[in-house]
Amino acid sequence: MSDTNFHLAAHSPLAHFETCTKVQNAMTKKLLTPRANVLQRRMAEAVEVLTALGVPAIRIIVTKIRQCGGTTFSVEVIYHLCQQRNTDALILANISANSQGILERIRTFSENDRFPWHNTLVPRERRMKWSNGSTATITSAESMNPGISKPRQAVLFSESAKYPRGGVKDDRKIMASILPSLNDAGLAIAESTPDGASGWHFETWQGALTLDAFLKAWRAGEAAPGNGWVKVFAAWFEFAENVKPVTPAMRAKIEATLTPREANGRRRYGWTDEQIAWRRAIMEAECSGSEDTFDEFYPEDEVSCFLSSGRPRFNVAVLRRMELAAQLHAPEVGSLVAQGEGVEFQLDASGFGSFHLWERPQLGCSYIVWCDPMTGEDQAESGDPDRHSIGVLRTAYQTAGGACYKDAVVARVRPPFTGTTLLTADYIALLSEYYGGALVVLEVNMGLHVLERLKDAGVPLYKRQVVDPFDRERQSFMLGWKLKDRDQRRDVIDSLALAFHNETLDVFCPHILGECKNFMWSKNGREEARSGCHDDDVMGLAMAHRCKGSATLYKQETRRRRRPMDYKRVQA
Repeated sequence: MSDTNFHLAAHSPLAHFETCTKVQNAMTKKLLTPRANVLQRRMAEAVEVLTALGVPAIRIIVTKIRQCGGTTFSVEVIYHLCQQRNTDALILANISANSQGILERIRTFSENDRFPWHNTLVPRERRMKWSNGSTATITSAESMNPGISKPRQAVLFSESAKYPRGGVKDDRKIMASILPSLNDAGLAIAESTPDGASGWHFETWQGALTLDAFLKAWRAGEAAPGNGWVKVFAAWFEFAENVKPVTPAMRAKIEATLTPREANGRRRYGWTDEQIAWRRAIMEAECSGSEDTFDEFYPEDEVSCFLSSGRPRFNVAVLRRMELAAQLHAPEVGSLVAQGEGVEFQLDASGFGSFHLWERPQLGCSYIVWCDPMTGEDQAESGDPDRHSIGVLRTAYQTAGGACYKDAVVARVRPPFTGTTLLTADYIALLSEYYGGALVVLEVNMGLHVLERLKDAGVPLYKRQVVDPFDRERQSFMLGWKLKDRDQRRDVIDSLALAFHNETLDVFCPHILGECKNFMWSKNGREEARSGCHDDDVMGLAMAHRCKGSATLYKQETRRRRRPMDYKRVQA
C-alpha cells in the first residue's frame, strides 16, 4: 500500500472501504473488495466533510432503496471510527435477526482488513471490543430500554423507519433515550428503507437538510441548521448497476409498450431503455408485477417514497394535507358539565380538559356519537393498554347562503382514554346530551358493560337488525353495533377509505390522523394497525361514518308554556 493510500485509508472511511475491506457478494457469496455506489459515496461525503469542518454533532439520516449497501457502509463508518480511536459505539437494528447480521459484517471487516491497525478485535455475543479500548454494543429495538447505560461517541440506527411505533416500545421514546447519550457531540447515523409517512424517521427527514443546504446555514452561523440532521438519498435509477442489457428487438418492444409511469420517468428523469428493462425485470421478479410495490422497494424520489411505502390502507397524501390543516384548527379544550336540564361546555385554561371540541353544536346539523371500547372492563395492567375511542361526527350540510360543509369530526374525549366503565358511560352520555340527544353507536363486541349503563341512563342507542337464521322472514332489533365477520369489517373500512380518497370528510384531530397513517395492509391481506400501534380511533370513526344516516338532528329546545296557577278558576 502506497503512502498516499495508507494516509487516505487511515482517515477516510470511503478509501478504507474500497481498498482494505471485503464484503460478501449477495449473488455469489464470495468475499470481494467493494466499489462504493452512489449512495455510499454521498454518505461518505457527508461524514467526511462535516468531520473536516469540525462540526461537533454529526447527524446523518439516510433513506435508501432496497439492497443498496446502506447498512454495510454505515457499519463501515462505525468500524473505521472504532479502529481510529477509543470509541464507545452503539448499533441498534430494528429486529434481533438484523443485529446478528451486523455482527457478522463487523467480524468480516476485521478478519479481512488489510490496513495495519494493530488493534485486535475480541468478538463477543453482543459486544465487540478492540485492544485500543473501543467497544461496539449491538442490540435491537425489540429490547426493553435498548442502549441506555452510558455516554457514547457513535450510534448507528439501522432500519430506523421500521422501529416499533406506539406503545411501550416506541421509536420516539427509543430515540429520546439514546440520542442524549451523545452529549450534543459525536456521530449518529440513521439509515432505513422508507416505511410509511409517520414515525421518527419520517418526521426527522422532513426537518433535515441536504448537505449543501446544511453547510450554507452552518457557515452563516446557525448552530444546528434545520433540525441538525443532514439527509442523504439516491433514487434507484441513479445506481449505475441498475440496468439490464437490451437487444434491438427488446428496445423496439419497450418503445411500443411504455406505461404512463415509464413515459413520465423518461420525460422527468431521463430513464434509458436499459433502466426500464431492469425496472420491469425487478417488478416481475420481486414485486408481483405491481408498480406500487416497486415504488415501495425502489423509490424514485424522496417524497413519494414515504407515501407509497408500508402499504397504507388510506390515501396518505390526503391524510398529510389534513395534518397540515389540523395545525390551523386547534380544538377548544374543556369539560362538559350538567347544568339544570342541559349540558354546558366550560373551557379549561390549563389545556388539560377531558373534551376536545372543533365545532360546537349548530341548529339544523345532525350528529352521531361513536364509542369503540377497549378490550375488557377497567383494563389497566398493561404498559400499553387498549383504550376507548369516543367522538362525535357531524354530517355534511349546506347553509342558506349555499356554502357546503363536509362530514366532520367535531368533538372527542381527550386521547388516549382508558377510563373505567362508569366514567366511559358518563362521558358518552354528556356528549350525546350536549349535541342535542345525539344517537350513540356503540361497538358491542367488547362494550356490553358500557351498553348496560347507557341503556339504564336512557341514552339513545343505535339498533342493529338481526335476522333469525332459521326463519329468514323473522327479524328483530338489538342494541349496539356488532361486526359479524371479516367481510363486514372490510365494508366499514372501505367506506371510510373512500371518504378520505374523495376528500368528503374533515378530520382535524392529530391522534385520529396518526392512527389512520399507521393503518396498513398486512401480509395476509387484513387491514390492521401497524405492529405496536392502535386502531381504536380508526374503527370508531369508520363505524360512525358507516352509520351516519342515523345521525340525530340538533333542534332548538322548546319549552311548553305553563298555564297560570289560577287558570282553572278563571275558566270556571
